[in-house]
Amino acid sequence: KEFFQFKHRLVEFLVKEMGVKTLVFESDFAGTQILNGYVTNVHDDFKKGLSNMGPGVWWTQEFLDMINWLKTYNATRASENQVRVYGCDMQWGLAPALLLRDYLKQRNRISPVFEAGFAALKKFYPSLSSKEKKAIRTVVAELRGITFDDLNASEREMHIRYVRELDQFSNYLDAKSTMFPARQSDLRDTYMAENAKWINSHIGGRRMIIWAHNEHLRKSSGSDGYHRMGMHMSEAFKEKYYVMGFDFSGGQMSAYDPKLKKSGPVDLPKAKADATGALFAKCNEPNFILDFASASANPTIEAYLKSKVPTYYFGAGYTIGKPAHYNTHKLAETYDAIIFIRDTNAATLIN
Repeated sequence: KEFFQFKHRLVEFLVKEMGVKTLVFESDFAGTQILNGYVTNVHDDFKKGLSNMGPGVWWTQEFLDMINWLKTYNATRASENQVRVYGCDMQWGLAPALLLRDYLKQRNRISPVFEAGFAALKKFYPSLSSKEKKAIRTVVAELRGITFDDLNASEREMHIRYVRELDQFSNYLDAKSTMFPARQSDLRDTYMAENAKWINSHIGGRRMIIWAHNEHLRKSSGSDGYHRMGMHMSEAFKEKYYVMGFDFSGGQMSAYDPKLKKSGPVDLPKAKADATGALFAKCNEPNFILDFASASANPTIEAYLKSKVPTYYFGAGYTIGKPAHYNTHKLAETYDAIIFIRDTNAATLIN
């Protein structure tokens, strides 16, 4: 709950006080364009916007409160001064497929090849057969040949990007390997960085906010060895890429339990004694922001930030009793700041 609420406050500050007009989520690139329609008052169906972003992590009252604030903010502003939202993820091929299918259907260009590929894209990707994967690759190859010349420049640019997302998704499917399990994850982060950089170019190189999991935003690898989106972004943008990571010592979160097959509040284990969250929990202030550049003036803090320490983290899914994930790293190389919340509460789920 507190992570969502702080991000809302941070977004509001950056929009109102710093003039930032672009917000990028760790969500489906094409699907988030439907949420953008809600935020920019093109339509009023927030459920349609949220449902096309990808997994259900966005279905919380706290996130909706922030989205509705953006919608209200945009309602009184000219188009060029509105805040727009994008997604940089590419794990869910259905959203771009449906948008492209609509384009083709309006022009009577739907063929059996397209129908077979689109049918496969409706399935959850881990359950796809080799035949269905081939159908997806075939439809992507045909889509690459479409120029979208009958659309205006902005629409054409976006449709070409939808094809690129499907291309990324197709490559992502083929990257899964039991021998090299990190390969698929690393490819996803590579594509997320590609999409984030494209968005930045699309908006003319202006400042933007990226809202994603700590692990995707990190600027250096840790003990897990993954090559994350943030490492690509840091290489491309150097000191202009500023990362605030979240940390906490325990509490609750709303999570999807794959065993129970439902979402709800779960109690999380306390951070182990040598973890960053356990040390920060000993501070007098329960919640704080630690900016590394200024805090490093203290030699004790600087030494800690440059030492190898474990930080624990959770994803969208969590089974009660399951051990936490820990990544050992040097905080000073991973983030530029930490936002610490000593004890969290579960976000409020909405239907």
